[in-house]
Amino acid sequence: GVEGYVICNRDGQVLRRLPSMTQSQAEVYAHKMSGLSKKARGVVRDLNPKNELRYLRIRAKRHEVLVAYDEEFLVIVIQRWTQSG
Repeated sequence: GVEGYVICNRDGQVLRRLPSMTQSQAEVYAHKMSGLSKKARGVVRDLNPKNELRYLRIRAKRHEVLVAYDEEFLVIVIQRWTQSG
């Protein structure tokens, strides 16, 4: 299930967050994902200038971070992830 979300501008400033998430947690996610998505966007453009990064998905042992990249905003969703098997 969803554990948190952050909506921030392209500079990483938090505009909205899940109320149960602290401001400092939201700022960390916004700062880190803003930087990572800019770098990933650059890599995608280097590989093919006609392509553009719109969505980024990162999976770790317990969480999955989904980032939707737009002209003005980043939408970051943090969700619990368990391996089915």
